[in-house]
Amino acid sequence: MSRHLSLGSGVETVERSVIRLDERTLLLMPCSGEKQYGGAQHKIPNGILAKLMPDRSSALRAARQALRQESRVDEQSLMPAYLRYRGQLYCHGATAVGRAVAAGRHIMIVSGAYGLLLADEPIGWYEKRFRLSDWPRGLLEDCILDYAHHEQITSVVAVMSRTTDYAKLVRRVNWERSSIAAMLISPVSSGGGSMVKVPRAQGQTIADLFASGVVVDEWRSQDDLGLHAEPV
Repeated sequence: MSRHLSLGSGVETVERSVIRLDERTLLLMPCSGEKQYGGAQHKIPNGILAKLMPDRSSALRAARQALRQESRVDEQSLMPAYLRYRGQLYCHGATAVGRAVAAGRHIMIVSGAYGLLLADEPIGWYEKRFRLSDWPRGLLEDCILDYAHHEQITSVVAVMSRTTDYAKLVRRVNWERSSIAAMLISPVSSGGGSMVKVPRAQGQTIADLFASGVVVDEWRSQDDLGLHAEPV
């Protein structure tokens, strides 16, 4: 990384790179295959649906419903999304996400059964890997931009593996059209154990971003993984 990327404040050339989060930055993160059972019984809120244009909100609701049976969605008990998901990413990042949400920060989760979720949006249990092909082309991209417009977002940081469908979704969003500076941040793993080390590094990246507001180019995870920054 060779640029100073001050998201929300423009880009300037210096000797090293710094990824910054501020109050108008949206953090995008992936869901997790491992989930926590249980939850509370209460009315399902609108969540992200209330932040979208009416036609897009209806389309996302319909797309979710179309996948409901395949995803084995069970909404008898609900739990905030960032607590429902488990695995290494959420074990290392959920506490920071909870504090950030309580402070009014913007965090969105890409989900296999729900498409897009606010981090604190109560959800049920399900079993569905995120596949971009499951969703109408352009729908999730437009929903992200709808939310960004609604919340006056000026920058986006996506923390996710760069070869996944999560990253493909981020690359397909027309950020330039909305004058939003977007950056994909991906842990780099060259050895064994990447199925554990990469999500653990993602969680640690998110925790450090919210703790200090920045991640610099020499950052390393506890497993000594570095980060790859890709402007999108």
